[in-house]
Amino acid sequence: MSEMNTNQNTYPVYPGTPLRTGSSGSNVTIMQQYLNGLGVVYTAINRLAVDGRFGSATKNAVMRFQKQFSLNADGVIGQNTWNAIVAAYLAVAAYRPLDVTTKYPGVMSRGSSGDHVRFIQSYLNAIRQQYGYTWPVLNVDGIFGANTALAVAGYQSAYNLAVDGKVGRNTWASMIPEFNKVTKL
Repeated sequence: MSEMNTNQNTYPVYPGTPLRTGSSGSNVTIMQQYLNGLGVVYTAINRLAVDGRFGSATKNAVMRFQKQFSLNADGVIGQNTWNAIVAAYLAVAAYRPLDVTTKYPGVMSRGSSGDHVRFIQSYLNAIRQQYGYTWPVLNVDGIFGANTALAVAGYQSAYNLAVDGKVGRNTWASMIPEFNKVTKL
C-alpha cells in the first residue's frame, strides 16, 4: 500500500490500477474498510466482509457510493472513485460528512425497487432519528413497500409537501438537503 503523509494524517493513495470485480489484496481490503466506515452515515451502502476480495457485494457498495456522490456508477474503483471514497471517509471521521448529490431518478412509489429506494429509506431513517419523527423505521432493502410509503407520507406531512406517499421531484428536492443537514447535526 502506498501512502501519503499530509498534516500528520496518513491516508491511502490510489494504487495506479483500478480495482474491480476479481481484484484482490490489501488495496481492496482498505476500500472495504472505508466503505464500511462510510456506511455508518450513508446507510444505503451495504456492509461488507473485509476479506480483500472484490466480489459482487463490493461492486454493489461501490456503485451505491458512486450514485450518491454523482460519480460514474460503474462499480469500478478508478482514481476518481478512490479519491472520492478517501475524501468522504476522512470527512466522516472528522464529523463533517460530505453532502450527497444523488440525482433524481424519477417518481418512486409502492412497487418501485433498487438503489434509489435504498437511498430514500436511508435518508428517511436518518431524518426520523435526528428529529424523533414517528414514521416507521425502515429496513434499507431497496423495496418500496407499505412502510416506505408510510414514512414518505410522514415526511411529506412534516415538511408541508403534498402527501401522496410517492417520491416525486418536490419530495426528492426536499429530502436530499434535509438528509445533508441532519448528517451535520
